[in-house]
Amino acid sequence: MSRRRALGLILTAGAGVLASASASPAQTASGGTPAGGSEVVGCKPRPGVVTASGPQNRRQVALTFDDGPSLTQTPAILRILNRLHTHATFFELGRHVKNRDVLMGEILASGDEIGNHSFHHPEYPGYGELAETNQRIEAATGFRPCLFRPPYGLIDGKVVSAAKRLGLQLILWDVDSLDDKHPGAAAIRANVLSQAGPGSIVLLHDGGHHPQTVRALPGIIEGLRGRGFGFATVTKLLGERFSGQRSDRR
Repeated sequence: MSRRRALGLILTAGAGVLASASASPAQTASGGTPAGGSEVVGCKPRPGVVTASGPQNRRQVALTFDDGPSLTQTPAILRILNRLHTHATFFELGRHVKNRDVLMGEILASGDEIGNHSFHHPEYPGYGELAETNQRIEAATGFRPCLFRPPYGLIDGKVVSAAKRLGLQLILWDVDSLDDKHPGAAAIRANVLSQAGPGSIVLLHDGGHHPQTVRALPGIIEGLRGRGFGFATVTKLLGERFSGQRSDRR
């Protein structure tokens, strides 16, 4: 989905559906202990607020990965992130979390963030979809997400209400890698590098079949870093507190 499409969804979501960042006080969502054994501090959500990008006063971007965790792509992506000292945010499907506790713990142990992406990836998911996913993530890791990415970027009053009830901030994107179209690693890399700017939230995928994304990722990171960009989890990009296990990546 393009930046124009994602931003258009925000503008057309309807009166009363969207809230400003200053309208909702930040609430701490504390985590427990992930599979790796180290304590996770957690993050601060802005329940019900819809966000597609971060502040533009710093040259930072957030890489985000949807539809995982995958037993194939997610470990490969984590290895690249670790090797290149880069943080990212993973929006997980609840149905993929079961029996992948170790992999989920590795995400947090690397200092990366986990968000909710619904359970079955339906259009306009309700409270049950979000609540069950939160439960699966917390059972697997001890970490309670404070971010939710609606499938396909689709938002209505039901989606916002469900997110608010669970203390979740809704996260869209302003840079679409188009990796779900499978255009090739070079095209995925070019899509990101040509669109990204200060505060960008970049949409990528680790779930499903996305080997091109894995191949494109080193070039994306090196290309953005070469232009002076740093990397942050979504929560940190938005100026809130998030703590994983390591602070040596930037």
